[in-house]
Amino acid sequence: MLVRLWLAVLMAELLTVIAFKPLEANLTRDGPITKSMLVIPHDFDHIVPVTKSRTKFHILIPQDSDRNLSVTVTPSCNSVLNWDLKFIPLTRFNQTVVILWNNNKSSDIGRLLIEYTGVSIPVTYDHGKANRGLYVISAQTETGDDSNVMFYVGLKQKSQKKQFGYRPNGIRIKKGGQKIYLRWNLSHIDHHLMKYSLVVSSSKIYTTICEAEHRLEEKQKTNFSYSDDDLRIDDRLEIHHLGFNTSYTLNNLIYDETYYFTVFVLHGPHIATHHANATYKFQKSKPIGLKDAKPRMINLRAQNGKASFRYKVGNNRQLEKDGPPNTLYWYVMPCDGVVYVEIRCRKTLLINKRVFGYEKFILNNTKIGERYVLKVESVSVDETQRIRSIEVMATVRPTMIQMPDMPSDLSIQQYVEPDDCQSVKIGWLSANSLTDLKYCVYVQENSNSLESLDFSVKPDQCKVRYGKIRRSDTSNNYRTKTRCYIGEKGIVLVEKILKLKPLTTYTIQVTVTKPRGRTLSYDLLRLDTNSCGLN
Repeated sequence: MLVRLWLAVLMAELLTVIAFKPLEANLTRDGPITKSMLVIPHDFDHIVPVTKSRTKFHILIPQDSDRNLSVTVTPSCNSVLNWDLKFIPLTRFNQTVVILWNNNKSSDIGRLLIEYTGVSIPVTYDHGKANRGLYVISAQTETGDDSNVMFYVGLKQKSQKKQFGYRPNGIRIKKGGQKIYLRWNLSHIDHHLMKYSLVVSSSKIYTTICEAEHRLEEKQKTNFSYSDDDLRIDDRLEIHHLGFNTSYTLNNLIYDETYYFTVFVLHGPHIATHHANATYKFQKSKPIGLKDAKPRMINLRAQNGKASFRYKVGNNRQLEKDGPPNTLYWYVMPCDGVVYVEIRCRKTLLINKRVFGYEKFILNNTKIGERYVLKVESVSVDETQRIRSIEVMATVRPTMIQMPDMPSDLSIQQYVEPDDCQSVKIGWLSANSLTDLKYCVYVQENSNSLESLDFSVKPDQCKVRYGKIRRSDTSNNYRTKTRCYIGEKGIVLVEKILKLKPLTTYTIQVTVTKPRGRTLSYDLLRLDTNSCGLN
């Protein structure tokens, strides 16, 4: 009896079901005809052609998973795609997928999860927990044209933060004068193969690159007309194909204009997926606030050669009993460049001067509560490329200035001795100070390769501050002689330089250092011993 019952059940299963193993799965509409099952791999971009005939693709989950399943379908540009996703569970033994035909069509098999019709727009379906079973995607184009479609099946942990090396997509924006610098992360999938396109718009964030390309074509037509009130004919729209680059510099920005940036990842010539987007409003930079006697250094080159600083006169002047009343001090030190400096109060121009190296400005008759703005700008595009940074400080306490109080005349005078080609006597005005100052005299023998270079009298005070001149002397094969001493106050300081060689060119530099402060340089002096008696 048991044998007969077992045979009856076996015959019923053979007549009513079709069984197959998950790793060797074949779907059949009719018993004798077999067709290979197209399985979409996990966590890979799978690009396949789809026609008007319905094509099936399968996602196989062989066992229970603690990860979440998501399916993204991305049609190619200007193609209409109909697709749906169904689920067929595995048996409890996890060995076979049992499909009850019962004269049903294969399109009716399984539980429908999503059905969608889209034009060029990628759609992501988040299923939640990835249950064991077979997920079937059926796709077909609405027109007769073939189309490439990208399927992406993701199995993600419930918390993406737990994934090792996870980096959220986003566009980092850094402002630099009239420019902004955009940068984004590499694609998580096949980052060594992916190329990027950037869409810049002043009207909206574009969902697909196809939409942006279509809009750009319409704008370029001579008889352009657009019915959408949200999009104007003068809107800025640019598409930049950047290859493997993950950064871009944007110029010609308009103040108080909002810009929308979208980065797309290109998967072949026809499919692009959204990668990151950002919105940015371009506004004028506010002046940098200064605290009393606190120097502030910025990268002027990164600011496109322009910057401004703001200082409000407070009650700190009361701490300077011996200082002159109602006086404000500024100092400006550009590095490797020339700048224009303006100081204004309530939009009234007080000082306008060209500065190279170092300059101190004194404003008298200031009042508590007044706000002063100092603007700096490089004199040319070439200077913007040369200049590195700029340092600015404002104070009402003159003793807090770290720089020596240099005289108005920074030149070094040469005292001629016609009968002596091996020595020279030089002199310069001492700096103003209530304390002793240290002076250093540097004698640099110029190499032949440097004789033809243009000689600049004004030194770069930033190099003096950081001591780079002395280090560069050795690399340039200079032979430097140095003598440092404490100079007297209020007189002309004189120094005699000995052991000079004939037929040689020298550069002489004098620096002065404030105790517990900084170092500044006088103008450079060039000596030539090509003839008896220095010229």
